[in-house]
Amino acid sequence: MTGPQCADLFRRQHHNDILRVLRCLNGSLLLDAECYFGGGTAIVLNMNEYRESVDIDFLCASQEGYRKLRQALWGRSDLAGLLLPEAELKTLRDVRTDQYGIRTLIGVGDVPIKFEIVREARIQLAGEMDDRFGVPVLTRDCMYAEKLLANADRWADKAVLNRDILDLSMMISRWGRIPDSAWTIAEEAYGDTARKAYDEAVARIRNTEWLQKCMAGMAMEPELEGEILAQHGGPLDPES
Repeated sequence: MTGPQCADLFRRQHHNDILRVLRCLNGSLLLDAECYFGGGTAIVLNMNEYRESVDIDFLCASQEGYRKLRQALWGRSDLAGLLLPEAELKTLRDVRTDQYGIRTLIGVGDVPIKFEIVREARIQLAGEMDDRFGVPVLTRDCMYAEKLLANADRWADKAVLNRDILDLSMMISRWGRIPDSAWTIAEEAYGDTARKAYDEAVARIRNTEWLQKCMAGMAMEPELEGEILAQHGGPLDPES
């Protein structure tokens, strides 16, 4: 991998590897395409790395913007069309592009990084450039809304370790309550299931045994347990 030199910003080495990948991308092209860095990794890197996150996810809700991205990658099996001049990234498998998104695996550091641009067809998105990363990043309202939708999709999947409600809990603790605008966006897409799924996920993580298992699986510090539970009225009474 070659690209702009950048000092390490993060404690976790894998997060610094992610930063190096971001700095290789053509942020101006992504901004023009209304394609924004989002998902759990964007949240984690904006909040002092409270957990480990291993993937890079961008979201594009613009039909015209997604067309621009596809055109930039036409005829190639790598990501060169999305990179800055002189930047190079090693892809461990050919880039796959379809109506749902653009996906590949990037080789940098000790752990491969899954890279995905999701064609977001459920909601509209907004974002702005973040000079730390060199790419456009989702607004906080959109981050909340995307997390509410992700939680609604997979809150019951134990393999996911309830990461979405844990992310939402940390966002509430450090950024403030979920904005009404984010609830509106999520409910316009998913109806009342967004709020029902939120309540179900909260009930799950108020079980301290399950919460501790989820936190350990995502390399979270044990002392964050109290911060998370404080957002939801503390642990559930096991006799209730």
